[in-house]
Amino acid sequence: MLDIAAGRIKPSANDPRIWVRSADEFRKLMSDKNVNLLSAIRNQHPNSISELAQNIHEDQGNLTKRLKMLASFGLVELTEGERTRGKRAVVPRVPFDRIIPPAIDLTVQAQ
Repeated sequence: MLDIAAGRIKPSANDPRIWVRSADEFRKLMSDKNVNLLSAIRNQHPNSISELAQNIHEDQGNLTKRLKMLASFGLVELTEGERTRGKRAVVPRVPFDRIIPPAIDLTVQAQ
């Protein structure tokens, strides 16, 4: 993972697309709350973060922070949508329909 991040090797098409440093980090990323959020986006196809916040009864500011974090891992795509009230909406999308848990490399010595 570190070699890919540093650009020393290029991942193949079959390599994972989301990299985490540990099983703990993966568990935190894939909390029930985040999995439910990803499912809501995938199933409801909201036209904006505001619409999603209303649908799932969550504060828009906190939701935006979570979506940006999930986007940084490639779990959510945030694209520009329709203009409303002088601003462009940000549209969340989930570009997949399942998540396969990571393989854990037992040859790497824990530090």
